[in-house]
Amino acid sequence: MAARKSGAVLVLILLSLLGSDNSTHAQVRIESGGRWDLINAGLGMSTRGLPVFIGLEQTVDDHISAGLIGTFQSYRESGSAGTWAHQFYGVGLQGNYHFIELAPAPYDFFAGLTVAWTAHSFRWAGTGAAPGSYDGSAIGGTGLSAQIGGRYTYKGTTFLLQLDGGTLTSGFLAGLSFPL
Repeated sequence: MAARKSGAVLVLILLSLLGSDNSTHAQVRIESGGRWDLINAGLGMSTRGLPVFIGLEQTVDDHISAGLIGTFQSYRESGSAGTWAHQFYGVGLQGNYHFIELAPAPYDFFAGLTVAWTAHSFRWAGTGAAPGSYDGSAIGGTGLSAQIGGRYTYKGTTFLLQLDGGTLTSGFLAGLSFPL
């Protein structure tokens, strides 16, 4: 229930930012000699629930950006024995290579890797006693994931699409990028 409320609040924030005057925002795209700092935020699709993500990104040189990303997703799994509630948390260091020669303005295409720490906790959400000997502890660890994606700037608003495979979200992310 808390994850649904968090997702709904994030959607409302994103929609309000879409409707605000973004005329002061610069186009978010790496260009030769250009530098920027970004906040990326949005929602996604995954087999493990609805991912919510937020990240900070900064250019390193003409083709490279690096940053931090945090994700949260949850879902319920029902079976013949009952229902389990799952939650996934992740924090990662992300690096991207931007294909500036292949993508004319207003596009920004990129590919990269993320080294992330993830945690998975689950609890019995069914009625009665939980089957088995679950002790309530979280399962976590580090891993590597890859991503490809792109941005498109339209009337001062920059849209972000990203496909991830690996440990952090393993799905499709869509959101907005905001210059700091």
